[in-house]
Amino acid sequence: MTENLFIPPEPTEYLQRLPKCNIHTHLEGSVRPQTFFDIAQKQKRKVPNTIIEIENLIQVNGKENSLKDYLKKIMVNYQILKTSEALKQVAFEAVEDAYNDGVIYLEMRAGPVTHANPKLPIESCIEAMLEGIKNAESKYKITVGLIIAGLRNHSPEINVKLAKIACRYLGWGVVGFDLAGDEKDYPAEHHREACQIAKECGLGLTIHAGEAAGPENVIYAIQNLHADRIGHGVKSYLSKEAIDLLKMKNIMLEICPTSNIHTKAILNIESHPIRMFLEKGIPVSVNDDDPITSRTRVSKELMILQKYFQITDQEIKMLQLNTLDYGFLLDNNKKNVLKNNILGYNPKR
Repeated sequence: MTENLFIPPEPTEYLQRLPKCNIHTHLEGSVRPQTFFDIAQKQKRKVPNTIIEIENLIQVNGKENSLKDYLKKIMVNYQILKTSEALKQVAFEAVEDAYNDGVIYLEMRAGPVTHANPKLPIESCIEAMLEGIKNAESKYKITVGLIIAGLRNHSPEINVKLAKIACRYLGWGVVGFDLAGDEKDYPAEHHREACQIAKECGLGLTIHAGEAAGPENVIYAIQNLHADRIGHGVKSYLSKEAIDLLKMKNIMLEICPTSNIHTKAILNIESHPIRMFLEKGIPVSVNDDDPITSRTRVSKELMILQKYFQITDQEIKMLQLNTLDYGFLLDNNKKNVLKNNILGYNPKR
């Protein structure tokens, strides 16, 4: 780890115990180093022999200069996520880790095409993830939905196929569709049909935009892809048109402060535009993106709001309630139960 690495602050007990929401977190960035080692050993893959060396492979170290560098860390995990058992285990552990951080509502996204192979079709990847999620839900008091992510660098035909498959699992644990990956080199317009298919079948649609490229991508995602939410969207602050559109359309930004620093979407935490977004009345959620990759958790991300932006406990509590309103969970009764859990939180008890 180098001196250049931004490390989020440790949360207060209030934030640690507060019932929280996390709607932007990736399965591929949630692989525990010990799990990576154990699965690699079972699969007889050549990997470093110590956990510290594995951490250096799959976690940021301060040398990353772009989203591409950051994605390379995540892609190391792809080599072990090639079996149903591995996907099921990692999905279970990702939910478990979120629960242990006080998360009660989780939307986890994953790109099954990156894990599919001749012995493991896309459908089997999704079903393995859902099984891991369901196993965790049965053990812990947490509600989870799976967002299927198509990658920008994949062909439009592949993502169309993926969107059609994702639609078949609506009502079985899949709640949304995402377009993720290398935003700078692969325009979202190539995947317009896939996004349309997902939207029309009833899946929530979230688009990574305004992270590694400019606010024009946020504008395109809203106007042309009809996104319900925007993943990151931090570069929106550079454009009055983007800000006005977000506010007019009431589109939530899925903000991940630590990740934004690690990918160089934002130069430093002090210059993060989250306070400006809030003051402009733009809906914002605070999430951990790739918790293992970025060495963070939602409670730490919320602590950033307090340490650097003087956002109060009550404001953070309201952010959790607002996030639920933009969640892709279809069961409104369950949403109300979750809201009551947040509203009823009293740290003095």
